[in-house]
Amino acid sequence: MPTPKNVYQIKVTLKNSKPPIWRRILVPEDITLFTLHEILQRVMSWQNYHLHMFTIAGQIYGDPEDDDYGDSGTVNEKRYRLNQLGMREQAKFSYEYDFGDSWEHTLLVEKILPADPAVHYPVCVTGKRACPPEDVGGIWGYEEFLEVLADPGNAEHESMLEWAGGEFDPEEFDLDAINQSLQHIKPTRGRRKAQKEPEEDFGDDATPSAEAQKASQEALVAWVQNLTPDQNQVFESLPLRRDVLTFLDYLSKNRTVGTQSTGNLPLKAVQDICLKFVNPVQLEETINGHTYKVRSEDEVWQLLFIHQLAFHSGMVTGGPAKIWKVTAEGQMFPQLPPPVQSFLLFIIWWTDIDWTIAFPVSGLANGLPDGFKSVAFACLQELTLGENAPFEPFADRLIKQSGLTWPSIDQTNVQSTMRAVVKRTVVDIMEIFSILECEYVTENSHGYEHKKLANIRLTPIGKGLLSLMK
Repeated sequence: MPTPKNVYQIKVTLKNSKPPIWRRILVPEDITLFTLHEILQRVMSWQNYHLHMFTIAGQIYGDPEDDDYGDSGTVNEKRYRLNQLGMREQAKFSYEYDFGDSWEHTLLVEKILPADPAVHYPVCVTGKRACPPEDVGGIWGYEEFLEVLADPGNAEHESMLEWAGGEFDPEEFDLDAINQSLQHIKPTRGRRKAQKEPEEDFGDDATPSAEAQKASQEALVAWVQNLTPDQNQVFESLPLRRDVLTFLDYLSKNRTVGTQSTGNLPLKAVQDICLKFVNPVQLEETINGHTYKVRSEDEVWQLLFIHQLAFHSGMVTGGPAKIWKVTAEGQMFPQLPPPVQSFLLFIIWWTDIDWTIAFPVSGLANGLPDGFKSVAFACLQELTLGENAPFEPFADRLIKQSGLTWPSIDQTNVQSTMRAVVKRTVVDIMEIFSILECEYVTENSHGYEHKKLANIRLTPIGKGLLSLMK
């Protein structure tokens, strides 16, 4: 950024954090609020997964597309610069991130200083303590999280540590790492963009020959013709397939504009579509007297999964501030036999989508290892049809053969964390497609009951779908 005339020294404090979690930053006076949002994400070490807004003198600034009903009077944060808002020294304003967890930050303009040409702005001057993990449940959930981590005897200690990536130090604050992240501020889009893994071809050629394509089509036709009535009924009833049809039907009948910052569906569309799913999604939950409301498509895994499948299969097109439309491929999809619909969705998941969307934590920030999908495919093929296979040996074999690792100094709970990666990115998805059946056992630890995945079982449908991938 060019050297500004003045800089704002702002102290950022996470509201209600005890002891306080805070940062002191110097930012150019002429940055937009949207750029300030990007800076706050980096200095606090948030991941920019959720919606946000600023409140300054009673006015809300953010993405107007996220104000679905217009009742908040949100104005566009990209059109307002700090020095246009009339703020003087000691002025306070607020920044809220993730409307579900409701992380409220108090921003105090401590000083307005002449810029130093020798300094690269923005810069973090100092701060204290680590940012809470994403989706931990707000400040009160974070307090409970810390209590569980501090008590190895707690029934949830191991699973909570696994969820956090194997370790978490609430006192950690890495000033150098934060300032390194501020070196190149560029607007990000929030939604994780799926990237195709180039090495995941199951043949020698990147583009199958005409003969290979013909053979694949003939194999698909033969497979469909040989399905039993019971197997056809499984595909007919498959919730995923039916929910995709619901998604396409909604977009074909309703003008739906992607939000300006991420391209997500607006909240009203999220609500309407989720209510029509085979298993309707609850978008509001009350825990310990506090009501958590879904405020973004990114917070609804079932819908995000379906949207990704539809987008990467070419059935829908859209994006930030664009109308989401059903394409010719999307219009043709409902006319296909249910088994073919399911097969096409499965192929798209396997070949075109970044599996880390199923486990969006910082430990997978660099993605899964090269070849992970190929190893997963081989491990699934090794399963014996209809026979229980213990989950942990299956997961350990996949972890070892793929070279999956986890970035943690303390390796005590890393194996269980990596097993969770396998469960979320492989097993849970295969269960959604009815490729695997899962068997859970109830365990009792310190008076608390919880379910643990014990066995997985390859279904006849799963064997058939995997055979078509060869």
